[in-house]
Amino acid sequence: MTAAAARDPLLRQRVWFAAALLFATLLLYLFDVFWRTDLAILDTALPTGPAPDDVVIIAIDDASIAQLGRWPWPRAVHAALLDRLRDAGVRSVALDILFTEPDPSSPESDVALAAAMTRGPPTVLPLLAELPGDGRAPRERQPIPVLARAAAGLGHADLEVDPDGIVRSVYLREGPGAPTRSYLTAALLEHTPGAGPLRLRGERRPASAGVSAAWVRDYRFLIPFLGPPGHFTEVSYVDVLRGVPSPSALRGKIVLVGVTAQGFGDAFATPRSGLSRPMPGVEVAANVMQALRSGTAIRRVSKPLSLLLGLVPIVLVALGLPRLAPRQSLVLAGFLWLATLGLSVLLLRIGGWWWPPTASLAVLLFAYPFWSWRRLEATQAFLEGEIRQLAQESFPLLADASAAIAPASTGDFVQHRIELLQQATRRLRHARRLFADTVSALPDATILADTQGRAVLVNPQAQALFGSSENDRLEGTAVDALFSRRLADQRLQFRALEQQAPCTVEIGLSDPDRSLLVRVVPFHDELGARVGTIIDLADITALRAAQRERDDVLRFLSHDMKSPAASLLGLAQLQRDASRALAPHELSQRLDLLAQRMLTLVDNFVALARAESIDPATFDPFDLRDAVQDAYDEVWAAAQARNIAIAPRIADEVCMVSGDRRQLARAIVNLLSNAVKFSPAGSRVDLVCEPVGGSASVCVVDEGPGVRPEHRTALFQRFFRSVHHGPDPGGAGLGLAFVRVVAEKHGGKAWAEHEREVGTTFRLVVPLDTSASALH
Repeated sequence: MTAAAARDPLLRQRVWFAAALLFATLLLYLFDVFWRTDLAILDTALPTGPAPDDVVIIAIDDASIAQLGRWPWPRAVHAALLDRLRDAGVRSVALDILFTEPDPSSPESDVALAAAMTRGPPTVLPLLAELPGDGRAPRERQPIPVLARAAAGLGHADLEVDPDGIVRSVYLREGPGAPTRSYLTAALLEHTPGAGPLRLRGERRPASAGVSAAWVRDYRFLIPFLGPPGHFTEVSYVDVLRGVPSPSALRGKIVLVGVTAQGFGDAFATPRSGLSRPMPGVEVAANVMQALRSGTAIRRVSKPLSLLLGLVPIVLVALGLPRLAPRQSLVLAGFLWLATLGLSVLLLRIGGWWWPPTASLAVLLFAYPFWSWRRLEATQAFLEGEIRQLAQESFPLLADASAAIAPASTGDFVQHRIELLQQATRRLRHARRLFADTVSALPDATILADTQGRAVLVNPQAQALFGSSENDRLEGTAVDALFSRRLADQRLQFRALEQQAPCTVEIGLSDPDRSLLVRVVPFHDELGARVGTIIDLADITALRAAQRERDDVLRFLSHDMKSPAASLLGLAQLQRDASRALAPHELSQRLDLLAQRMLTLVDNFVALARAESIDPATFDPFDLRDAVQDAYDEVWAAAQARNIAIAPRIADEVCMVSGDRRQLARAIVNLLSNAVKFSPAGSRVDLVCEPVGGSASVCVVDEGPGVRPEHRTALFQRFFRSVHHGPDPGGAGLGLAFVRVVAEKHGGKAWAEHEREVGTTFRLVVPLDTSASALH
């Protein structure tokens, strides 16, 4: 079976797969199949928040009923409460108590309560909506006339209970024939001094607006409950009558009075409490009021937009799964599942919009196993055809070993496929042996990788390069894992090179100064499909080292050596012109300067070459302090000429080292000369020699301009010259390179520090010769 033949049924499967996912998502959203799960996600994702400081609930709790007697109380008690609140200076009050009937205890109580309401603060009362449901028109029952006239406003106290018995929403406006009545706390805000204009938000006139057509509801929104029951500040009714808390604690507050005692008032299951601890209706009203004040009401995403948002992840998974490997497909499906859930939560918490995601989540959970099953079916059919074709082919050089196996005529489906696979695997084993012998004979490290980036054939040279031991077999290991063992650049990925193949890349090993030339070449089957990659790794360390040395020499000859020679030529040409010729004394000075510069360059270059060829076998023990003294004596005159003082501090202890005294002395001379060269006139250079631990340390500290942090390592490379302000101090960048080479040849190291505000510290450290020190 060819790839082209297999592509057509796979394409049809992709189309049917995408269509099935989209159709399933559409049905789930239209019929709201997962409404209960959506509500559970909404309850869990609701953001919490602190209760406002200026809202107080005066609770008709169990303690108040125990103290004030049987409920309902005479309305004169409520009048006394309002007088207390007026004296305390509260802003407004909502009495969440129905007063649809006169006080049976005393008509004067109704008058007293009306008078207290008239005196203030502004007080709103609830009204009762009667929805008979037997064909009679619904109506609203207001408080008795004397209280209705005295109230600052009236509002309904109806809440919407979802099918699972939990209150999550409220209509801000409703009424018979037209939505004329505000919700209780909306009416309270309308009559609260300084509350500002009330902005209503929510769903406008939804289709399921009410029980009957005569009762109209509007502005439905989800309540953003701030916390569990008891989240708002509560004060016992009887404590307020007793003067506790003090009037100053209630001044400027918005007060809601309602029943919280168990069995005496309305209580509802909410997302913050569930069915375990109902929330009193007065606290639900407080949450509604705070949402209106802060503008944090939750709005439902419209059906068309909700469906559009739900289809986006389904389209992405339908397009992505057929194009990705199984592991990547699983990651994509999981990512889209989490992203869909996260988008719903973010819309709720940040934007105040509720989008139910469960339909999309359910389809995403179903998409991966469904597509994996279809992919497995198609793969099985394709592989069976390929195995049949492979079993019928002949292999060059392996004809005898690849003799065909005659399938048994048992009619067993599984047995027949096992026989086909046996025939194919026998041929593959012999072909692999041929490949393995060929690869093993190659001189460079060579790896054959499969399409998953795993090494399938590794020759002995590659085994030596990447293997941690002789028993560490590399077959089956990811090539990227092998690269991470030895390559200096951990960002280099074989999978990236494989996509660019054929390509050639030069890379460095984790071993210093070692380089490889990596050639990546794909190999294909007879249909042109890539079946693997050949990775050839040639060690070009010696070649690159020779090239670097050649480039250094050429750069030295073409620039540093050429410059004084060109100057000499220019002087010679100048002297031919009698009108421009220099005086003999000036000409002599210039010739001397240029010759000295050329000799210095040659001397430094030759010294560096000799230092690189030092044989440690010729080292002799000596006291490093003597080499330091030699260097001090040699540089002293040059320092005096520039009015620079060299302050030596040489330890009293013997610093015996094994090495070449002249080379180490010259290295110290280079450090001192470098310090003198870059130090201002009149400054000081410190020269310190002392044993530190098991090493002898030479430290040169100047007061020059310092070295940039990014240049400290490069200072000790060949031909590197740091950029300084002011006149060019000269030099070819070989002095510090010489110091580094000498230090390393003696088993030590050299580096630059810059820990002070001014100047640079150079250190040269070599190990002490303990055996020679013991003799002294």
